[in-house]
Amino acid sequence: MNNIVFTLEFDDDPANSRANSYLKKGWTLLHVGTKLIDVLDNGQALYNTTYVVGANQQQYDDHKNESPDDANLDALIAKSENDVSK
Repeated sequence: MNNIVFTLEFDDDPANSRANSYLKKGWTLLHVGTKLIDVLDNGQALYNTTYVVGANQQQYDDHKNESPDDANLDALIAKSENDVSK
């Protein structure tokens, strides 16, 4: 798992299907668990299953080509890191 450079987390209703689609592309399943999504007025907790998948550099590059928003996210993260270091 040392080659993981990017992760995605899914915890919505179609999370299982979305995670499976990435696994079919060769991504690595890193975690399956539960995530607290809400607490009702009566105190009852609502949980969803959460899946975390990871990509190596080639898979991530392919993902960025398919999802240009993630490429923009990279630029924002890099800018933020540069702003913090000043």
